[in-house]
Formats: sequence, structure tokens, C-alpha cells
Amino acid sequence: MFRPPTTVRIARLGALLALAAAPAAHAQVPEFADVAGHAFGERITLHHQMLAYVQTLAERSDRVAVRMQGESWERRALPLVIVTAPENHARLDEIQATAQQLGDPRTLAPDALDAALEGQPVIVWYGGSIHGFELSGAEGVLKLLEHLTTRDDAATLDVLRHAVVLIDPMLNPDGRDAHARANHENLSRTPNPARDDWVNDFTGWQGLKFRTGHYYFDTNRDWFAHTQRETQARVPTLQAWRPQVVVDLHEMGPDAEFYFDPPGDPVGPFFPRFASRWFAEFGRAYGAAFDSAGFEYMTRERYNYFYPGYTTSYGSYQGAVGMLYEQGSTRGLALALSDGSVRTLADALEQQYVAAWTAARTAVARRTELQREYYAAHRAAVADGATGVRRYYLPFEGDPRLVRELASLLVRNGVDVGVVTETVTEGRLRDREGQSVGGRSFAPGTFVVEAAQPRNALIRSLLEPENPLPDSFLASARARVDRDENPRFYDITAWSLPLLFDVAAFGSTSASAPTVRPWSPDEADDGPAPPDRAAYAYLLDGRSAASVAALYHLREAGHRAGVLTRPTRIGGTTYAGGSVIVRVGQSDPTVHDAVADLAARYAIEVSALPSGYSDSGFPALGSGDFTFNVAPATIGIFAETPIFGYSFGWAWYTLDQQYAIPTTVLKTSSVGSIDLSRFTVLVVPSASSGALARVLGENGVARLQRWIHDGGTLVTLAGATEFARQHLGLSLRSWYETDAGEGAKPYDVPGAMVRGRLDPGYWLSAGYDDGEVPVLVDSERIYVAPEGPVESSRRVVGRYAATDRVLLAGHAWDESVERFPNAVFAFEERMGRGRVIAFAEDLNYRGYFRGANRLFLNAVILGPSAN
Repeated sequence: MFRPPTTVRIARLGALLALAAAPAAHAQVPEFADVAGHAFGERITLHHQMLAYVQTLAERSDRVAVRMQGESWERRALPLVIVTAPENHARLDEIQATAQQLGDPRTLAPDALDAALEGQPVIVWYGGSIHGFELSGAEGVLKLLEHLTTRDDAATLDVLRHAVVLIDPMLNPDGRDAHARANHENLSRTPNPARDDWVNDFTGWQGLKFRTGHYYFDTNRDWFAHTQRETQARVPTLQAWRPQVVVDLHEMGPDAEFYFDPPGDPVGPFFPRFASRWFAEFGRAYGAAFDSAGFEYMTRERYNYFYPGYTTSYGSYQGAVGMLYEQGSTRGLALALSDGSVRTLADALEQQYVAAWTAARTAVARRTELQREYYAAHRAAVADGATGVRRYYLPFEGDPRLVRELASLLVRNGVDVGVVTETVTEGRLRDREGQSVGGRSFAPGTFVVEAAQPRNALIRSLLEPENPLPDSFLASARARVDRDENPRFYDITAWSLPLLFDVAAFGSTSASAPTVRPWSPDEADDGPAPPDRAAYAYLLDGRSAASVAALYHLREAGHRAGVLTRPTRIGGTTYAGGSVIVRVGQSDPTVHDAVADLAARYAIEVSALPSGYSDSGFPALGSGDFTFNVAPATIGIFAETPIFGYSFGWAWYTLDQQYAIPTTVLKTSSVGSIDLSRFTVLVVPSASSGALARVLGENGVARLQRWIHDGGTLVTLAGATEFARQHLGLSLRSWYETDAGEGAKPYDVPGAMVRGRLDPGYWLSAGYDDGEVPVLVDSERIYVAPEGPVESSRRVVGRYAATDRVLLAGHAWDESVERFPNAVFAFEERMGRGRVIAFAEDLNYRGYFRGANRLFLNAVILGPSAN
């Protein structure tokens, strides 16, 4: 959910950096070393040194303005450095306005294009090192900044006159500073390039911490999802400036040379042709520059533009030429390569700088052609929306909060979203799975997204159920799999937002347009109405996963509350299963304000009921058969080695940020010695089973078993479920241990969506009245139910569907698809007075697998109170 950075801090930092508006007329512009205290490559530049440098340039160079975009999670400022000629600074608003017109041909007629381009600079955006331990990208763009502010040669002045250069020097200041501090603490007098020297040797957990941000998210996968504060701060910059060129500076493994585009296969089916055409143009320029400098390089391999959430692919879906640089890593200041040579940080950043300077020169030299084709590409995008699927409907079916979040997310991505104002009936519809469903009506208030708009390619990529991979790529990938090689799926293969959010969506090919009005997430009256004052009880809408979070806070405040496991009907109104019941008569008078505050906070629809007496044939609210009261939960999450850092971060973020549920983060190595009895729930993110057992040790495993038998609820995610099977006695079976699976080759599923069926009416399935949830599968795990008769202590809660349409979206090899039907993905087993709730996959994947939030929250919040 979008959360703006702290307003007060942003205002203060913005005022500090806004001094660029009045630079000293004749002040000497400093070089980088004059401010940072070290030359490029001598030390790793820390965030505060970068900030001091750009602040000084803002004060002393008439070529520079600095604007604050926001803050990182750890409250480091995220400046945008705007570099251009002084005369362009005087008309930045005009330049931005023209850029907006070029990016939206609906506002600029073709016969007005020549006038618009007259004197319009090309806009080039650079982002440095989104992965914190990939050092040379940020250093390279800082060197480019020094170049643009200290040189007066003809080429530099030409770039300044004809380009607005936007530099975001450190895309991940939190991870970078964590890495830099560790590196600087361990430095010898002379940097030691040996890979096993402690300056270059860090654990997998440390490496992931350095790579990611505060919540251990890979923000280079977050660009369309906006789960992280850093992404939320930067997306408005791209929307406001509409750059024609976007450059993302990375590093890769050390034993590789510099990479630049064109990319390898596959490219997404909706990927803009404009970007692909200009990859080759810029690629030739990079090749010439690197040839001249004697630098080694590669292109057209390793990296692809299939997934739309990378910085560069996202830039392309926003209309730019989004380009990637990958430099061989130095880890720190110097690193020995496998051939015996040594690459220094100074070497690496020089190549990044040369490529970045070449991009600026090329963009300026080809600016008119580039801008004309940019405009034409947007005209083509709008025209494409008049063919095939012409619009997408997002009715309020599923979690209403998530429907609004999805619509809001599209708007933040530059997509125009409307609201139906009159009931509309459409024929020739396809559902979120791409299946023909004929016709139906959509009520006023339904969101609608017209395809005929500039972000057409992004709309189709995010809302179409399928982004098919090319057959040629799949054939080569299968050949590699059969040779036991990496198949080179660089990322997941399914990311349809309606499936990830588990909400309804319909595509229409009808030429008739509904009556709509524009919609903005800022509309004050767009959420549920405040609840009336209840005489008997409040019911919080069970369709909303956030109702479980509200339940947690109500119980923490001492109010009596529970949950309905199945739907009921009272006074002719049906209430969803999973609805939270708050009993007014058994709570103190503050309950009314508490419910109202939580309803507003989480945008939950609340019904005020005068009675719990149900309609004939439906259970009353006091029925013990479908209602149980919930006790407060005290939650711990395992962290650090050997826990998979991403999985930990996703779980921590989901509870801490998305639903504001406090947790205690526990070092896995301490589990054998700390008092576990104060926790009612422990969450174990994904981990290697053997490694987790080794770190816990015999004592830690035994203590964990005792804690469960004494009444604790253990929730295992993805790989941690194997640990529960192998070391805690969980009776769930691996398909590979069955007669059918013995000796079978595992086939990893590269992030596909699979149809899941839930046990209806069971407490863990509460909130899923239709009994179905799409599951994001990103592993080779296939589980089956225990052998023998069904026992009350063991329950299969979720299976993959037993149909020939079990695969909803994305790629899975035929062998995996054959193994999916009826495989178990959610399982509960009682052990003593406690239980283990095991999930085959990670329900919190990247913070955008929102449709499974309810299942995860049910396990964590309701688990300790379930019968």
C-alpha cells in the first residue's frame, strides 16, 4: 500500500537542497574529491558524502538543481540532481510540459510536433546501483556529474544545451551504506584483492542485506508494484519528466566483462518496439566507445526484458529507451579475478562512466529522431488500444480494499483509470484467466481501464492473464534443463495483477464505450462509509484481508472479537465468511471509536447490527459451529542465516508495514537459548532444511518441538516446510517419496500461477467463500497428503485443482503440470496442544502476492485460537 515519506523531514531536506535556485555567480565549482574527501575509487562513497557533494553543486553551479524525491526506509534522503545549461534551468517547467505532451499524443496534434520539438532538450535519466553492493554504478554516475559540472569543452556544452540530465546517484542508499561500513571496517592499509580476505568475503545473509533495502526487498523487481518507499518516491519523477532515455547501472559476478544492450531472449510480448529499435542504435555507440578505450564487453546475452518490474524494462514500458549496464563486480575496492588479474573499483567505475557519457552524447546527437520516434510510438500505443481487448473492467468482486489498491497502483504507474457512472452491459468478455464468459453487466462504481492510452503496453502486460514466452526460447530452455543446465529464466513468468491480487477482471473487445468519469486515488469519498453505532455487534467485511489485522488490534485493545468461518444471513443481508464479529455488549464503550478508527485505517466496510438473530437456514452469530473468539497473538519471525533473506523480508514487511502488526525478529541461532514461551506464533520463512537444522542444533530443534507441543503455532513457508517434515515430524509427504515420484526428476517452476482450492468453511480458509485462490508457484516442491486414514489431527487445507486448467498463467514444464493436480499447498497438523501450519510456497512473495494475504494472516492471527 502506498505510503508517502515523512512530510516534515522531506520539507526540511528539500529546503536544505533547494539552494540551487540561487547559485553563487562566480563561485568555483568543486571536483568530487574536494567535497567527499577521497578520489573516485579510493573509498566507497557513503550516502552522506554523496549528499554533501550534490548539495555543494546546488549551491555553487548554475548547471545544477537538486530536488528531493523522498526518503528511504532508514530515512536517507533520495535527491534528484537535474543537470543542464543555465538557460534550460530557467524554463524547466516549459521543458517538462512539452515532455508530457510528447508522452501523450492525445494532447499534441501531429501538425504541432515540429513547434513542440523546437529547442526541446532530450531528457536522460540515470539511476546508480539499485543493488547496494554493486558499487561502481553509483560511483560512475557521480563521475558523470563531476564531468558535467566542471568541464567547458564543446562536447560537454553541447550536452548541457540539448539535454536535461536527471541523475539519481544512489537508488539503494540503505543497502549501500551497510556494505560500505562493513567494507571500511575491515580494510587493511592496502586493499587486499583476495576473495577470501574478510573485506571481500561475506555470508549469504550479509550479501542479501547489502543487495537489498531495509525490508530485504529487491527493489529492482518492485517498479510496477511500488511496495517499497524508495520506489514510491521515484515513480513520480519518471511520471513528471517523461524521459526518453533511462539508464540503470548495475554489477554482476566478478568473472564477467561489461554488458550493455541489446538484450538476449526472451523479450515480453508487449514490450515496446521503440525501445528495441533504439537498443541497437545505442549499442553500436557503446561498442565504438569501448573499442576506442580498449575495454572488454559483451552484449545480446544473459539479460532479458521479459519481466516488466526491472528499472530498465519499466522505463521502457513508460515509453523510454530503458537500458542496462552490468559491470563485473569488485565487491569492494579491489578483487582478484579467476585469470589472476585484479579489477579495482576505479577500473569498474571508469567503464560505467564511459558508457553513461556515451549515452548522453548519443541521445543529444540523435535527439530529434529520438523524440519524433518517441512521440510516434505513443501514437501507435493509443491506436493499438482500438484493436483486440479495448478495455478492462475491475468490479468490486473479491477483497474491496485490494480492488481499490489495484486501481490506485495503475494510476501511480501513469495509467488513466475511470469509474463507470451508469450500469453498462458488455458482451464478448474474457475473465482474468482469459476464458470467454459471454456478456454481463457492471454496476456504477466499477473501475474501467481503456486500452487506447499511452501506457497501453504496460496495461496489457499487467492486466492480461498471460505473457507467453517465445517457443524458440522455451525450446532452448528445455534443452538446457535436459542437460542439467540453468534454463535462464531470469525471473518469474506470471505477474497478472488480477491474479496476484485475487480480484475479478474482465477484458472487452466491444467498440461501444461505457459512460465513465476519471478517477483518482485521492478522492475523499472513495472508501466505505463510516459505520453507524452498533447496538449488538459490528461485522467487519470478511472479504477484506485487512479485517484480520483489525481483529488483531481490537483484541490487543481488550475488546471481545471473533471470526465467522462461513457466510451467514441476517435481516436479508448476506455476510461473508471470514467476517470479524465485535461484540459490543462484551467490550467497554471505547469499542465504538476503535472500530470506526480501524475501519477508516484499513478501508473496511463495517455493518452495525442490532441483533445476532439470523435468517432461517443460517447460523446465528453466537453459533459455536462457525464462530470462534480470538485471543491476542504474540508473533516471532526467524531471521538471519540460514533463513532466505527475501522470504524473511516479505513476511516482516507484510505484517509490519502492510497490516501494522508488531512482531519480534529472532536470530535463528538464538532459538536454542531464548524463552519461547512468550510467543504464541512463530513464523519460519523459507530456508534450507539441513542448514536450518544445523544452525538450530539438536537443542534448538528439541526446544521448538516442545514449544509446539505446549501449545505454540508454527507457520512454515516454502523451503521451511521441508524442515518441518524432516525434523519436526510433520506427516506431509513429498511426491518424490511416493511410488509414482521415486527417482523422478524435479522441474523447477519459474514463478507461475496455479489454481488452488481451499477447504470451505474451515477457519484457515475463512474469507475465501468461493474456495479458490491463485497460488504463485516458484519451486519444484510437490506435496501429497499423508498415507492412511484421515485423522482429526491432520488436515489438508489447500490443494492445487484437479483439472486440466490447473495452470492459470506463466510457464511450467509438462511434467510439473502433470504433478500439480491435487498436490497439497496448505496443510495443518496438530502436535500435542499446538500445531504446525505448512505452506508449500511463499504467501508473501515480493509483497505483491496480495491474494494470499488472508491465508497468511489467518494462520498467524487465528491459528493460536483455533479449535
